[in-house]
Amino acid sequence: MRELIKLGVIVGLVFLILTGCDKEVTGDEKTAEQYVEDHGYKIISHKSETDKYKLEKSKLYGSTEAIPYQQSWGVQNVEPDNYFGKEITIYGFTVSNHPLEKIYKAKTNVYIMLTEGKVIGGYSFPNNEGLILMGSVYSLDGKTLEEVTGITFKEWSDGWKKKYGS
Repeated sequence: MRELIKLGVIVGLVFLILTGCDKEVTGDEKTAEQYVEDHGYKIISHKSETDKYKLEKSKLYGSTEAIPYQQSWGVQNVEPDNYFGKEITIYGFTVSNHPLEKIYKAKTNVYIMLTEGKVIGGYSFPNNEGLILMGSVYSLDGKTLEEVTGITFKEWSDGWKKKYGS
């Protein structure tokens, strides 16, 4: 009988630990999650908030730290200028049913950009578990910068430098 009680306590503790770790998604993260699902992607896991920053022109050009921001903003359908001075929050998810899955034979990470509670864009990159990947991010739907902008990388880069360089 005593062993049965011990077993019951252990099972109960394991249950409490497991259910306590299951975080409820709310607020901006819930908005981002809904946006991902509305695009037809199946969420496999949440990465939660992956970045938060105040967008300034200096973030977009002139240093190696600016490269990730250049890449992510380069594949958006909105201009970063509209968001200068605003706080940008990024939520990440690993998804299936994404166009990059066919190319890389791996799940895809998508990142949703929000400001003031509204989605302003997103981008994607293959989930690199076990893969060695180099290059830039893709648009949320898996398009390259050239496909999104309709111009070559050189043309885009020259225009970006002219617009956001010192």
